[in-house]
Amino acid sequence: MSTEYDRLEAEVIINKLSENISNKNNVFISEDTNIKMLDSLKRMNRTAVNRSYRQINADSTTEKIIRLFKRLIRRLTFWFVEPCMIQQTEYNSSNNVFSEEVNNEINKMRLQLKNVEKLEKTIQDMNSRIENLNAQIDSLKKKSVIMNENEINEVKFSFSQSGEDSIIKYIFGTLGKDIKNCSYLDLGANHAVHLSNTYSFYTKGARGVLLEANPELAKELSEKRPEDIVINKCLSEKSGEKIDFYIMNGDGLSSADFDAVQGFIKENPDLKIERTVSVDSITINEIIEKYFHEKAPDILNIDIEGMEFTVLKMIDFEKFRPLVVICEMIEYKNSLTVGQKNQEIIDFMHENDYEEFAFTGINSIFIDKRVSGGK
Repeated sequence: MSTEYDRLEAEVIINKLSENISNKNNVFISEDTNIKMLDSLKRMNRTAVNRSYRQINADSTTEKIIRLFKRLIRRLTFWFVEPCMIQQTEYNSSNNVFSEEVNNEINKMRLQLKNVEKLEKTIQDMNSRIENLNAQIDSLKKKSVIMNENEINEVKFSFSQSGEDSIIKYIFGTLGKDIKNCSYLDLGANHAVHLSNTYSFYTKGARGVLLEANPELAKELSEKRPEDIVINKCLSEKSGEKIDFYIMNGDGLSSADFDAVQGFIKENPDLKIERTVSVDSITINEIIEKYFHEKAPDILNIDIEGMEFTVLKMIDFEKFRPLVVICEMIEYKNSLTVGQKNQEIIDFMHENDYEEFAFTGINSIFIDKRVSGGK
């Protein structure tokens, strides 16, 4: 404390009290101790004035003689005793100021104690909240670790490049078809989740067949979609042949069509063939017969760069009729393509009783008019 006190006693006591307030063990003067100190100070105030004169009473003759003797002694000693009493009175009077100082300091310390107690309560509340927040964070971390892509789908609206999966959900909902019971054939499946037109249906319980010629992507598909059937082969008009498949550095542009690959590179010089792999061939009708038990899948997605029309012409639409066909309709461009789509495919699908339901700027979604009734 920086306060100066008139008496050494006041300074000693106040400093002692201050030590108790600020000591590292938070040992405060108790309320009982405060009360006792204040009572002692009050008694000091009441007994502040001291006089050498005292009343001497006597009733009997003997007591009167003794009283005279005491008065004589009092008068004889007055010169010595009275100065002592005056000094004691001055001392006690100075303690009145000291007692007020101590009382004020005690009140201040009481207020400090209350503030400290409030602060401690606030700290306890904050610690409790921090513990709760840490528990919530730990819980979220655990959930994020075990959260699979099925749960993520509840947050993400569409996995397709241009919302194709959402359009198909609308079609199925309108026709009263349960998505979780549908099947799909994804030709050129590419990534398991990213820009996938079928992954959203997988998260809802639907299952199907994924054809992917790139061995690395086929491995990814098997790992992330274990309940789908993954075929690491290349689609062709004949089965059992070895076909060169050109893996590009551009995502989703790998193809078995060398002319198409050269067209991509011409359009975008940054593209190149990273490597060529030899894969077995398979026909689309063989896939349907073997894996769908000669019943067409509900959804057919075709994204085989430069070979979409060739694939469509391979299908026996009188025998196998998917409810919905998704087909890439534009040529690869290094810029936004507007107002262009493959009219040859549209005409071919019309000939086979399929109507273009929607065009997303990249893909056309065709619906079987024989099932939908042209709705």
